[in-house]
Amino acid sequence: MNDGVKVYCITFFGQGVNLSAFTQYLYDSVDIVAFWNYIPLVYCVKSHLSATELANKLRSFFPQPVQWPLGSFMIAEINVRNLNGVLPKEAWGWFYLPHHEKTRPPYTQYGLGGLGGLVGLEAILGLPKPPKRP
Repeated sequence: MNDGVKVYCITFFGQGVNLSAFTQYLYDSVDIVAFWNYIPLVYCVKSHLSATELANKLRSFFPQPVQWPLGSFMIAEINVRNLNGVLPKEAWGWFYLPHHEKTRPPYTQYGLGGLGGLVGLEAILGLPKPPKRP
């Protein structure tokens, strides 16, 4: 990455989080250069902000006061030179793009970041069902 853009992983306990508002913030905010959500409740973002600045911006999306595990979230910087795992080809390519435009809604064929395709997970975690996409 260049231009001072850092890549972060944001993960959290989903109960009580308004995922629609959280995702909309990531999609609309000038603080977020790009993001993806191929793994439920894990978001990778590119931002010029530090982890502390990003945490301060995101804190309002999580239940307050924090009572473990409600309201808990973590932001960790990702070293793109030391990554491995099993993800779709598009996910890996995203890490190495010098820039990324947020030109499409953040929904996949499975729903909100893949979460909508897992039957019953919304109910277990207390999450709203994602809207149907055309």
